Amino acid sequence: NSTDIGHFIPPGNLHTVVVDNLVPSTEYQYRVGLKYVSDEHKMDTLKEIYDDKYYSFVTVPPIGSNDDEPFAFIAFGDQGCPIDGWAMGGNMSANMIKRELDEAVIPIKAVHHFGDLSYARGNAHLWDAWADMISIYTTRVPLLVGIGNHEYDHTAGGTGKDPSGESGDAGFHPVWGNFGTDSGGECGVPTSKRFYTPQNGNGVFWYSYDTGLVHTIMVSSEHSLSKNSRQYKWLENDLKKVNRNLTPWIIIESHRPMYEGELISPDQFAVDEAMRHEFESLLIQYNIDLFLAGHFHSYFRSCSGLYKSKCNNGGLTHITVGTAGAKLDTGYVMKNNHWTETFIKDWGYGKIVVHNSSALHWSFISSHGANEGTSMDEVWIMKE
Repeated sequence: NSTDIGHFIPPGNLHTVVVDNLVPSTEYQYRVGLKYVSDEHKMDTLKEIYDDKYYSFVTVPPIGSNDDEPFAFIAFGDQGCPIDGWAMGGNMSANMIKRELDEAVIPIKAVHHFGDLSYARGNAHLWDAWADMISIYTTRVPLLVGIGNHEYDHTAGGTGKDPSGESGDAGFHPVWGNFGTDSGGECGVPTSKRFYTPQNGNGVFWYSYDTGLVHTIMVSSEHSLSKNSRQYKWLENDLKKVNRNLTPWIIIESHRPMYEGELISPDQFAVDEAMRHEFESLLIQYNIDLFLAGHFHSYFRSCSGLYKSKCNNGGLTHITVGTAGAKLDTGYVMKNNHWTETFIKDWGYGKIVVHNSSALHWSFISSHGANEGTSMDEVWIMKE
């Protein structure tokens, strides 16, 4: 929490309520509030304070649900909010997601945000501002988040305090990396305290979950994925346990991409290349269907079957959609490479519609200007 003038606010108390044993595909209503003791000398005297408004949500479809129940979810990285001094992109994407929920023909079951969330970078009031901005959809559907460089990366102060369990003072700093101080000293602490995720991995840092026909895995590109790392071993074990009869689709989400369509700096390219070296073969071994990422503030979709930098090579489709609000990468241009199918510089978000066990549809939807609400790119991913 930055102590600079105008930035510091007391963190206060964060309340987490876990609601379990919910029935799939069922609508629930709820109110936000609390009970408290009004007189410390009379412990049986309780008062209640609740928001007057009732909210509602519909739980996700059952795991392995049959093919006649299509559903959708929204996916993106790199949002932020206008109060951080950047453009209005985050606010526009939030409003568009609300519109998606309001007008959905095929129900939207969740929002996936894979890193660079609020861009608070040590300024706690920005977490509150961002949370307030996105509440127009997070009160209605689950928000599944991942860790990005602006939530985690640090160079000191982590010993004994790093919520991801890293033992060193500076977190993950491989010789090929460009992992600096982008979190502003947060070291992942605010993110780990503000979000509750499935408890089958390492908290908010890496985990997996099933929704209908889809098994989604959130990994941390800010931690090691080399073969001897904690995360790699967990990922491999998670993939071994997937029942493709129940969840035929597997999607991996990461903040940083393996492939990119921008003419990026050498240090950024080195990270992409190292990630491919570390665990790209694992994606092929377990027939991963889609790899989603952010980090770069532009939209990129690769050719199909991408593996070892070759198209139609038994691999998968890679998509970068770090376009939910952060300042667009105006300094970079499209890289002239053979794996780029589509490259767009525009604010927007991804939408996945899972039609059945053999057909999944992806679209990139613009969130501002003359193209607001328009699909700027789309692709069908098919299984035999």
